[in-house]
Amino acid sequence: MSYLLRLNQMKNQNYHELFPGVLTKGYRNAESVYIEDDLFVFLKPAIKNGYEPFECFHRFEIPKENWFRIISGFVLIREYLYNHQTTELTEYIQPHFQTLTESTLTKYLKNRVQIDEMIHDLITWIEEQLITNKCITLIGI
Repeated sequence: MSYLLRLNQMKNQNYHELFPGVLTKGYRNAESVYIEDDLFVFLKPAIKNGYEPFECFHRFEIPKENWFRIISGFVLIREYLYNHQTTELTEYIQPHFQTLTESTLTKYLKNRVQIDEMIHDLITWIEEQLITNKCITLIGI
């Protein structure tokens, strides 16, 4: 099961959109992939480390070279998922722990698999998009 959603799979309004290339039209595009907020929270530190201007709920055209740094951060998160205790993982993933939902923490083992699969799929999607695009636009919806 892919945790990268397409436009027709969105069930609510709480997503982050990744658009291949420079976004020159409105949001909610068929060529984009969407990540639910509950999973996206685990990606924030890697994105912020790879692209310092990043803030949630804004639009950023992130250049190719930054995405390679972000991918390195994603790989570290995947390693932490299986090699560290829950408390260590949560401190690494989200310094402002209070923003994580209680259900995310109590369902850690299940979520760990989802996060791992989502990061794998996201890395694959990013690498494919960067073959033909100089950037990927990230939009907080």
